[in-house]
Amino acid sequence: MKIKTKTRAIILTVLILFTASCASQKKLTSEEIKKVYMQDIYTALTNEISNDAEVEIVEDSVKVIFTNGILFKVNQNVIVDELYPCFSRFAKVLNKYVNTTILITGHTDNTGDERINIDLSQKRADSAKKLLAELEVLESRIFTLGHGSAISIDSNSTLTGRARNRRVEFIILYNYHENKK
Repeated sequence: MKIKTKTRAIILTVLILFTASCASQKKLTSEEIKKVYMQDIYTALTNEISNDAEVEIVEDSVKVIFTNGILFKVNQNVIVDELYPCFSRFAKVLNKYVNTTILITGHTDNTGDERINIDLSQKRADSAKKLLAELEVLESRIFTLGHGSAISIDSNSTLTGRARNRRVEFIILYNYHENKK
């Protein structure tokens, strides 16, 4: 069977275009996969807890600070009961995105002795970790660190500012090791 020159040229052109199209569809790099995964977490958290927390992308991580209400009372390390429903929704998202590690940093206002504040801030971070573990987030994914009053997000000269500084922050990081399968 003889193929006409014009038909042959069309077939050849289609094959070249198809081959070029396939070559340009490369696999996503690990950096691109991480970026998409973290963007998905950000979107999910924004949908679930944005009324109760600030959710933001910071470089290659997602940062969450609960802002609705007081997280801790003065000199206390137990999260107030009113925030449990929000923490439950937060844990639900964390459990959906298991290829992450969570760093919880504890903070205090600047009243009192700084050595006591560092200890209290660590206890606050540990308290948040314990609550997430109770909500079935794997403890092996969670790390804690107490900063005392060193990193304020508001003025310590007002009651409202000090209340905002008594907090924990959640830094959600992509876990490369989970994805080397």
